[in-house]
Amino acid sequence: MSDAILNLPRIMPSPKEFIERWPLYTRTDIRNFSAPRSISRMCNNSKCKRETTWELTASPNSVSTGGPNFTYALYFCVLCHETTLLVIYETLDWKEVPNTPTYAYHAVRKIGQLPAPSVDIPAGLSERLGATAGYYKNALVCRAQNFGIAAVAYMRRVIEEKTDELIDVVVELAKTYGVDQKTVEALMKAKEQVQYEQKVKVASEVIPDALKPGGVNPFGQLYKHLSIGVHGRTDDECIAICDDLKDDFEYVFRNLYVQARDAKEFAQRVQQRAGKQVL
Repeated sequence: MSDAILNLPRIMPSPKEFIERWPLYTRTDIRNFSAPRSISRMCNNSKCKRETTWELTASPNSVSTGGPNFTYALYFCVLCHETTLLVIYETLDWKEVPNTPTYAYHAVRKIGQLPAPSVDIPAGLSERLGATAGYYKNALVCRAQNFGIAAVAYMRRVIEEKTDELIDVVVELAKTYGVDQKTVEALMKAKEQVQYEQKVKVASEVIPDALKPGGVNPFGQLYKHLSIGVHGRTDDECIAICDDLKDDFEYVFRNLYVQARDAKEFAQRVQQRAGKQVL
């Protein structure tokens, strides 16, 4: 799967995603990019303090310096009409359009933004990550600055420190699914392994199939591909790995906890109801 990740084209954002959250100085192949008329983002003005719609104030303005072509787009919050977002981007790879006197560009990158891009972690995810939330924030900061090797290293550190806790969560889920006691005990015993790779190997062998999306141990796969990046890939290749795994990483740490809690509470309610006398 590592080769599959590295052979995938770099994730290409939509024009809205480019303006809303694409990191600085990261090229993306959007042909003849045009700034969207409206976007969605958090407004921190005291009148808003929530996700709102932002509108483009006017047509984006281009600035020619005799070299690169810079364009800036200014957005304002439609609720408070006070907060603005300024994005400056550069068009790249200008090429002549065949059989015409015109040129088209095939890529764009953001070279400035005010306010600066945020790397805040969603509150729910930060709560789940606990003391390791700082490592994940560092990963996002490194990704935003194109330090791909550092980004995957920080993400891997989170998994290393949270695996015992994730095994506990899987044990709770296994109990609610009625998994046999022998399998539950084998999962708990995996935590006794000293070497991390061996710990993940043992856990992946005994995790019930019902808890493996697509038949795959989720945190074992995350660790495997992040390790591939740390031990022999370039910054650009690590950025591709980071981008590909980011949603899976957040899903594992956000949703497994919730799933375990909900399943446990459901089982408790059913058991309590079964023990009540019917009137």
